[in-house]
Amino acid sequence: MATHTITALFDKFEEADAAVRDLVHAGIDEGAISIVGNRAGGVSDAPHRDEGHAGTGAGIGAVLGGGAGLAAGLGALAIPGLGPVVAAGWLVATLAGAGVGAAAGGLVGALTRAGISREHAHAYEEGIRRGGTLVTVRVDDDQEDVAADVLERHDPADIDGRQEEWKAGGWTGEPVETGAVGTASAMPERDAPVRDAVDRNATAANPDRQSIPIVEEQLAVGKRQVDTGRVRVRSYVVETPIEEQVDLREERVNVERRPVDRSLGAAPADAFQERTIEATETSEEPVVQKSAHVREEVVLNKDVRQRPETVRDTVRRTEVEVDDDRAGAAGSTSGDAPRSAE
Repeated sequence: MATHTITALFDKFEEADAAVRDLVHAGIDEGAISIVGNRAGGVSDAPHRDEGHAGTGAGIGAVLGGGAGLAAGLGALAIPGLGPVVAAGWLVATLAGAGVGAAAGGLVGALTRAGISREHAHAYEEGIRRGGTLVTVRVDDDQEDVAADVLERHDPADIDGRQEEWKAGGWTGEPVETGAVGTASAMPERDAPVRDAVDRNATAANPDRQSIPIVEEQLAVGKRQVDTGRVRVRSYVVETPIEEQVDLREERVNVERRPVDRSLGAAPADAFQERTIEATETSEEPVVQKSAHVREEVVLNKDVRQRPETVRDTVRRTEVEVDDDRAGAAGSTSGDAPRSAE
């Protein structure tokens, strides 16, 4: 049964500590978990024992078996090229056993010996240097998915995305070496951000066994909607002065007195009664009325069409060639001849 090394970088120690606790609750052996954090990044507030140097790292790992928990076993280390950190777990013993010397490669060397690609090992070291906390788990096949799922639930950093950000800021990193053991691309299919965040690298239980993964990219073409322009129709009011002539009728009352000389004869009975007569003057004035009429309409609608477009890109894959120069290999008649893996 193969042993797998799964790593995840967290920005805060509290996130890493919570992930470790959930790993233990999920049935992962506490001795299979390791944690390394930057003391300048807030880890110094966590409970730990200050061992002072890497040579006492084995003692740190020894206190993890009881009920104190992994975080309670944290001890201080000074790693060349990284500086003071606090760590606990099996990776500490690996560092102490290697002497943590520059020749042993420090944390990068310990991670690569555990099966992490050199490129990601440098990135994890840089993440710790910038205040992060690294959780590393060694599990067998039957617990690989369990451990990875637990780490993914705690939202680890996207290590590939972080590398791009750091490189944009001047960090050089280190290129991947040909034949490095393990690669994050060999992970099972998961959501892309999570797959980049958790580095799962398998190494055989036999330390003499090495492997080169055959990696192939797959192209997935999707669609997204983008704004290509806008049409806006706005209505507004314009006042236009108009003139129109109309004939108006007007009445005026005239009072006229004229001399008359005629005889009434026998005076009528009402000849000398008081009376009143009157006339009313009238005139016309203009009356203006307005009525609204629709003379035109402006309508907005969309004409939806489908257009085919060919997406062209390239995908990469790795291939291997097997050169067997062992004596008698060329004349062997048993077994299949070495061939390139596709």
